Amino acid sequence: MDQRAFLLALLLFTVSSCARNPVTGKKEVHIMSEKAELNLGLESRNEIVKEYGLINNPKLQAYINEVGQRVVKVCERQGIQYEFVLLDTPLVNAFAVPGVVFLTRGILDLIDDEAELASVIGHEVGHITNYHSVKLIQKQYGYGFLATFAAVAGTIYTPTLRDPREYAAYYDTLYRGIGLVTAGFLSGYGRQFELEADQSGLRYAVLAGYDPDAMASFFKRLDSLARDEATGLELFLRTHPPTKDRIAEVKKELSLAESSVPNKKKGKIFENRRKIAEVLSSTVTKQEDNFERYQEIVRSIPRMDSDSEGAVRGSTYTHQRLGISLEVPSAWHLERGYGKALVSFSTKDGKAQGELQYKRFAQDPLLVAQSKAQIAGVTKSTELVTAQEWAESVEPSLKLQKRTGREVTYPFGQAYVGTYYGIDRVGRPAFIKIHFIVRGKERAAQDGFVVFCGAPNDNYLDYLLDFERIVASLRFK
Repeated sequence: MDQRAFLLALLLFTVSSCARNPVTGKKEVHIMSEKAELNLGLESRNEIVKEYGLINNPKLQAYINEVGQRVVKVCERQGIQYEFVLLDTPLVNAFAVPGVVFLTRGILDLIDDEAELASVIGHEVGHITNYHSVKLIQKQYGYGFLATFAAVAGTIYTPTLRDPREYAAYYDTLYRGIGLVTAGFLSGYGRQFELEADQSGLRYAVLAGYDPDAMASFFKRLDSLARDEATGLELFLRTHPPTKDRIAEVKKELSLAESSVPNKKKGKIFENRRKIAEVLSSTVTKQEDNFERYQEIVRSIPRMDSDSEGAVRGSTYTHQRLGISLEVPSAWHLERGYGKALVSFSTKDGKAQGELQYKRFAQDPLLVAQSKAQIAGVTKSTELVTAQEWAESVEPSLKLQKRTGREVTYPFGQAYVGTYYGIDRVGRPAFIKIHFIVRGKERAAQDGFVVFCGAPNDNYLDYLLDFERIVASLRFK
């Protein structure tokens, strides 16, 4: 960390260390400035969108924005912009990073009415108002790292570092923080933070005029469909507090709110409950669910075919439409992937991990434009793309340091194998091995597969043999 970054971090610490949480009213240590926090959110947003893609439906987007802003209007944290992003994946999930709330196609299919939508959005806004992303980094890496990250994230758009080593340290710090936050999309924020967000989300939905029973009804539906592997519900529930506990907490909070009407105790908690009680006891405020409106707008979205993305059976993954299969050693765990990943795999202790990704080349104009063969400045569409060309086209966006690259022959054919060093998806420094595989003998029909394998520095060599077994197991039918 250079002197300028250190002085900035010190300034951030002295200015921001004594902050009051707008939700609880309690004093907290906030080393990261609001600018740095929102920059973290924007960069994390870009990474998640790159992974899962967006739903292109202006009418739906306008509707979600309307409900989202209605919820935001009653939250404690004003003065920042809130964006609502719709991800095109059947994975049932909702997630928040500073300033951004994500909703997936899968969770919109599961939600039954507008009141439930408001409670889900409210829960995610609760993560933002409670500063959970900042606290997650702080908990994982400590105050020292957070001070460094705050300095880096605070200047993310105007880096002035000249030494290549400083740039390496700059991006290492930045992407460790972003990697940890974006990994939370699948792993959640942890039991305590999720329950805190439930309390905030319930309050926001009720204060916005929605049915107070909506959050509990949504949780009950989640619980009844807990084993729906095709939409990722099991993953969603596994990374959140037990659903029955969440339902009990919601009912408890409503009960405490109703009993707090004559309670004169001071404090933010009692004030929040009194606000809910005033709405529930009001004869003027409507408690809406807007079932018909939600059904008309959201149910008009064409649904994705959940059976088209392959199946996991024991240690084997198969995808009939793509005609592929992959096996992992018995000590590894396979799980359906979402976004770019067809399937992900990891050791039971989580130290080593990887995934199989798929790419349809015809849908990638950038890759086509980078083909070497051109006639009068126009790309020759019949020229085959090689695995090495594909690798070289995507390496600049990987944010990894390349160490080696070469062609290797496997039972399925040729692959270009690159080894890299950088930050993995949970924010750890790691060695990463990526296999680029191109299939097809006609340009229009070419597609590609990536087998990614990675492990932290200290454990990488322990898993090399397993990595090779996994890649060598890939078969095309």
